[in-house]
Amino acid sequence: MDRSQSFGDAAEDYHRFRPGYPAEVADLVLGHAVGPVRRALEIGAGTGKATRLFAGRGVHVTAVEPDPGMRDVLEAETADLPVTVLPATFEDVDPGAVGPVDLCFAAAAFHWTDPATRWQRVAALLRPGGVVAVFGARTELADPGLAAAVAAVEAEIDAEVPGLEAAYAGPGDLPEFEAVDLTVVPRRSTYDADAYVRHLATVSAYLVLDPAERDEALNQVRALLPARLELVQDVRIQLARRA
Repeated sequence: MDRSQSFGDAAEDYHRFRPGYPAEVADLVLGHAVGPVRRALEIGAGTGKATRLFAGRGVHVTAVEPDPGMRDVLEAETADLPVTVLPATFEDVDPGAVGPVDLCFAAAAFHWTDPATRWQRVAALLRPGGVVAVFGARTELADPGLAAAVAAVEAEIDAEVPGLEAAYAGPGDLPEFEAVDLTVVPRRSTYDADAYVRHLATVSAYLVLDPAERDEALNQVRALLPARLELVQDVRIQLARRA
């Protein structure tokens, strides 16, 4: 199974057990644009956690989401907001049909797009002075010893999580942009052990496993956990403005 298309069967749990994004993220993103932000395109909207963050500020969001299961939750979660759901991949979006927009953003989704074309596509969608925001957060155990024990279980099933860091721009990626900035919004959370395991079950590295293998791995992880867990969920945001 393609990891990028593995989330739909777990969409309800994805929405329930994945964290949302704090208001500070929207403040930073909207403040980075020159001029008002009225229209946005979201890449890989998932179940709408980041969609609601911006649509709740009055921004009309075209939410691009290719997975039918994720779209069902997305549409239900944003029915009361200025959101248009577009069933497509980012590579299928016609910039001339939806742009120019004031904001293009991706929350824990940009690393699933084509690295050869994604920044050029974003540039084609944005108006001058518009902003691109790429952000996401890993959920990591705050206790180093516990994190190492869980990592040992995951190493046995090759459950390495694809790096969100692959989504951030490197040297030479942004010739059409200015005011490039990388910001970290610190965040800590507390989960009970069962909720953390339900969270892990929505991670692509687990979703692509055979169900019996997945259940065995999750049971091994659960056996290691105390009743309550401290988690690190810092949000890393890369911002840039269309020159």
